[in-house]
Amino acid sequence: MTVREPALVPVPSRRGPLRPITGLLLERILGRCLAVFTVVFGAQGLPFAILQQDVLRAPLSLIVVVALFGAFLATAVAGFAGRSVEVAAPIVPIVYLVSMATWPLTVRDPALVQPSVPWLWFVCNLVLATGVFAFRPLIASVYLVLIPAVFFVVRQTPSGGGASVGHALLDSTYTVVLGAAVLVLVVLLRKAAHDVDAAQGAAVSRYGDAVREHATELERVQVDSIVHDGVLTALLSASRAETPRARRLASVMAETSMTRLVTAAEAPRAAGKEVPLARIRERLDRARVHLDPEAHLSPESEAGWLHLPADIAQTLADAAVQALVNSCQHAGEDAARWLGVVADGDTAVVIVGDDGAGFDTELPSERLGVRVSIVERVENCGGTADIVSAPGRGTVVTLRWPSPALSSP
Repeated sequence: MTVREPALVPVPSRRGPLRPITGLLLERILGRCLAVFTVVFGAQGLPFAILQQDVLRAPLSLIVVVALFGAFLATAVAGFAGRSVEVAAPIVPIVYLVSMATWPLTVRDPALVQPSVPWLWFVCNLVLATGVFAFRPLIASVYLVLIPAVFFVVRQTPSGGGASVGHALLDSTYTVVLGAAVLVLVVLLRKAAHDVDAAQGAAVSRYGDAVREHATELERVQVDSIVHDGVLTALLSASRAETPRARRLASVMAETSMTRLVTAAEAPRAAGKEVPLARIRERLDRARVHLDPEAHLSPESEAGWLHLPADIAQTLADAAVQALVNSCQHAGEDAARWLGVVADGDTAVVIVGDDGAGFDTELPSERLGVRVSIVERVENCGGTADIVSAPGRGTVVTLRWPSPALSSP
């Protein structure tokens, strides 16, 4: 058999697959964005707070500055760390609401019209964004209306600059519009992430169902093949064993059945292990000695250094032995047989052939020995089983793993 050149496999990118925007990932992204906004806009508002300290009452105004900017700092640290953002963020809108409502009390002369807008105005948008992140949509919506309403009242007082109704309404409307835009954006992003989480959960559930169904199907195929190969065939062969060769064949099938029962019980412990391809050749050789010592077996060197998972090797060996048993039963007394175990590049190839009676592969067959014990068994582990036969022209069974469709680039 000609050994093909190894297939060129594309070099995978070092960058991993893109992660879907799940709810947890989105919350971390929003937390980082909030932390950046807090640092940037909080730093912009701090100079205005310092400049207005001359017209404010020192103890109370300092408490407001320390409380509000301390809440900004805690939110920024939690956002960058990705932890406890949901605890730190609600502090900002609560402190801000209290500070805005008590603003006239922090001014030294509440009757004196202040020359500028309160410094709280310069961090209003940041506070609204924090409220959108910290609260549920309903509470955040109420907050987006409450803060502009309080500011609308304070802005018209002397301590708030004594602005006209129109001017105060314009400033309040600006905060409402900007806050509403942030609220809508965050709600849409969170809904999209929730939909992704739901889709992933449904996909995982369907995958679990598919795995269980696949495991059930594999167990059914294994039980069918054991019943056919081990019990029914051995009993039928034993009942018809009138010659030494027939009795030897029945004995080998009974021994094979016991071996398969033991290996089936030990399959979970063998999972993850790898065995050389030559192990399949050893198994075929032992069966050949009992069934047909004159059958030709390919040399061990053709198996190469290829290794297979232990469960895959067991499956291929079981299917190959069953093909040899079928040949001994149906090919005829004078049929010549040949066995091959070859490493074709990265593909394991096992061949069982004879020049005996053969059969018509186009006709429907109820023989479990072909359909279950060989074809389904190999296909269920990701390989292929090709059976070429015709009446009077012998039979050749070729097993390959992995399937060419799976191993091609």
